Amino acid sequence: MHETKFVHLPCPGPVTKGLGLVAGITAISFAAAWAFERHRRREQIRVLASMPGAASIFPALRAHSEMVLSQFGVGLPLEPDDPRP
Repeated sequence: MHETKFVHLPCPGPVTKGLGLVAGITAISFAAAWAFERHRRREQIRVLASMPGAASIFPALRAHSEMVLSQFGVGLPLEPDDPRP
């Protein structure tokens, strides 16, 4: 019977560990940015839904949400405790 020999890779060096750390931080940053954009989009929809007559502009919301909100003079608070009017 044929004997199978396994290749043993050396332990990862500091460069490989550093690249893995950078890749992990980058992946976490992309996930956080994606989650924040989803949260911001939900806040935009919530603000528009609270306005009277907003149902007529919902089709334009997908493509031009920033423009639609600026036409109404509505700014989105970045934090719930934001004192802006």
